Amino acid sequence: MDTNLKNRKWKVSPSRALAFVGAIVLALGLGLSLHGIVLGQQSEQAPIPSPSDFSRAFINVAKKVGPAVVNIDVREKVGKSAQGFEDMPQIPGFRQFQIPQQQVPQRGTGSGVIISQDGYILTNNHVAGNADLMKVTLADGREFKARRVGTDPETDLAVIKIDAENLPYAKLGDSDKLEQGEWVVALGSPFGLQKTMTAGIVSATGRALQGTYDNYIQTDASINPGNSGGPLVNMSGDVIGINTMIVTRSGGSEGIGFSIPSNMVHKVYAELIRNGKVTRGYLGVNLKPVTPAVARSVGYRGTEGALVDDVTENTPAAGAGLQSGDVITEFDGKPVASRQQLVQMVAETPVGKSAPLKYVRDGRVHTTTIKLAERPDLTGNATPRPNGGDEGRGSASKLGISVDDVTPVLVRQLHLKSSSGAVVEDITPGSPAQEAGLQQGDVIHRIGSTTVSNAQDLIRAVRQLRSEKEVVLQVERGGQLSWTTVPLE
Repeated sequence: MDTNLKNRKWKVSPSRALAFVGAIVLALGLGLSLHGIVLGQQSEQAPIPSPSDFSRAFINVAKKVGPAVVNIDVREKVGKSAQGFEDMPQIPGFRQFQIPQQQVPQRGTGSGVIISQDGYILTNNHVAGNADLMKVTLADGREFKARRVGTDPETDLAVIKIDAENLPYAKLGDSDKLEQGEWVVALGSPFGLQKTMTAGIVSATGRALQGTYDNYIQTDASINPGNSGGPLVNMSGDVIGINTMIVTRSGGSEGIGFSIPSNMVHKVYAELIRNGKVTRGYLGVNLKPVTPAVARSVGYRGTEGALVDDVTENTPAAGAGLQSGDVITEFDGKPVASRQQLVQMVAETPVGKSAPLKYVRDGRVHTTTIKLAERPDLTGNATPRPNGGDEGRGSASKLGISVDDVTPVLVRQLHLKSSSGAVVEDITPGSPAQEAGLQQGDVIHRIGSTTVSNAQDLIRAVRQLRSEKEVVLQVERGGQLSWTTVPLE
């Protein structure tokens, strides 16, 4: 090892020295270039807002939209009450006193948002739909009597009007641009506390629940009783929803609230202003999503489309020859991706228009033309049940049900469409049938791809089940057909 390295003299030729200096210059140039690229990338990113800037964004939204948010006090003239005693427990063995009932007005409160300078206000149907008297209180404290312009129970929207001019009003935004995770605020009068603002994010979009036209915005912005009809607003100050309901076990907000999207609101609002009601196209079918199990049962290869659960008599669908079990894949020249999409497409199609429709039945593609009618005002029907008493003809133990043949008496009692099938006489507690929601009096017409004409057909089909994890039944209840998936594990 050389111990005199410090004292050694290095001889470098002029050409090598020049090359060495050039390499250093090149390296420095590259370094500066890369540094410039990095700085350039950093400069293109938005700066992180300070806490005060973040707060200022919410303050600006409140100042922009708050003046257009109103409180709505409603009164229904007629309502039965027992002066607060109607919930008193009655004691067995003692004389039960008859408490006189009186006709007293029912009161309630909700929220709304002014949508025009001349006093048109958006709110919920469940706030204003049955009101006999409505008092609107503005953010500045002024009070006005309001009249109902129109309601739409299907979407739970209503429009009311006050006689005033030059009012502050809010603007409807584009809810189709809304993204999961976006900050939003809810404005209204929860528990009657006017001018309340809560904040959260969009936790989901396109949420379908149990309604026909569900397409909700889901948010964790706190929504409570009294918020109904108030606006859900984005950080630009645009109304992107009308708050309508919550999921709760306590009666208060638990972080799951729903708003009607503004693009749906805009269409309904325009029709209510014009006609006082909403007119929608109508096929006359009950629809369900296409699940893999249902697709296999009806001979359809795919998951897109909408399954025809049932067809109502004397409707456009019945006239066009649609049947339960058909899968609609195209409507009016447009592909159908889901049940929800088809419902919206039909609703937005003008009444009286003839539209081509494509569907799959037993694995084969069919086409037809269907002329849309006006959707009627549909109401729910109670489900009748048989009187019972007769012993069933057999047991489909794997499903957990006892069944019998359908008789002419049952056809009349249950308002059945068909005189064939297997009627459910009894259901074992905790069985797959009970878990799937089957009820006494349901009539099974089909199991998988097998038609059920009587109780023995069903029993034989159930006995042939081997390793299936689920089975699909076509069930008739109260004259309505539906496809029900029964898990077997």
